[in-house]
Amino acid sequence: MLNIQTHLARPSMMTVALTMLIGLTLSLSAINAHAAKTMKLAYGLAKGSTADIFGEAFAKEVEVLTEGSVKARLFCCLKMGGEQEMFKKLQLGTLDATIIAQNNAGPFYPKLDILTQPYIFQSYEHAEAVVDGPIGQAIWADMPQEAGVHLVAITAIAFRHLYNTKHDIHNLNDFKPLKYRVPKNAVMVDTYKAFGSDPIPLAWSETLTAVQTGTVDGGDLTIDVIHSQKFHEVAKHIALTGHFVFTPPFFVSDRFMSKLSDSEKEAVYTAAQRAAKLTRKSVLDNEAALIDTLESKHKVTFTTPDRAPFLKAADTLHQKFILERGTSYETLIHDIKTAAHSHKQSTHSQRDELPVETAPAKPL
Repeated sequence: MLNIQTHLARPSMMTVALTMLIGLTLSLSAINAHAAKTMKLAYGLAKGSTADIFGEAFAKEVEVLTEGSVKARLFCCLKMGGEQEMFKKLQLGTLDATIIAQNNAGPFYPKLDILTQPYIFQSYEHAEAVVDGPIGQAIWADMPQEAGVHLVAITAIAFRHLYNTKHDIHNLNDFKPLKYRVPKNAVMVDTYKAFGSDPIPLAWSETLTAVQTGTVDGGDLTIDVIHSQKFHEVAKHIALTGHFVFTPPFFVSDRFMSKLSDSEKEAVYTAAQRAAKLTRKSVLDNEAALIDTLESKHKVTFTTPDRAPFLKAADTLHQKFILERGTSYETLIHDIKTAAHSHKQSTHSQRDELPVETAPAKPL
């Protein structure tokens, strides 16, 4: 006789199958949720560059801080497109994060052009105080709403200097005859025109080839980028003008941020701050050694031009910029310049104050 109690106690094949299906569905959901929090982080610079140093450090920190719930997968060397193309991908949500020069984000969020103004920062400390403080927050506070992108951290701070393939630059007259590449940013184009040249706007991805082929004679970059991207192999003349400051932001798309819990968002910001601190220290610690290497091993010559004419032109540009952009920009530029006077300067030889008039430039 069929034992009804025993029969009822045994799970049917359908019940077992249903249980297994539910378990499999939950497992797949967990896998998908984890995969959704793998950040695709792309940048144009090469392995060993400041962007790469930041990316590696950030990836380690964020995985530890989130206990593995957020990971970063790195794509260097323009694998995800040019810098402005990557920013567009952030806005579309097809890329999660990127590190690009602030000037290449300016066309999408114009307030970042303030950081691209020539000679807007008087020293390393001045720049750091601005980008890490309330002035910086005021500049990019509206980015998520206006551009769909979060500026999480400024990854590095370094002054940009002129490089060229033709001759040493000691003054503005040496500067004027050459053909210079500039990024596709109105402030940078206007700056070179104010300095007396007719610049050629080119994307970063095209720049090294343009220098190698003679399409342009030079441009400006930081010392570490000149070295890491191998510009020194063709451009043997560097003038320490320090006219722009390279402050590449770490951007994260709003779409990716919306996937994170509050604790994960906090971890992303904390990891970025720690990675930025390490990256900035690396730039400062290595620059003097890089200059020595470029001089002794690669036969690059360095000059310190008279900067008074450059500074005069820059001041005119600041006023033009304010007239074009309006009172909110005027307030921010005023606050930045006021911060230069109130901020205590370091005595470190690589962080000396950048002069307002004619003192020689120091490499930064």
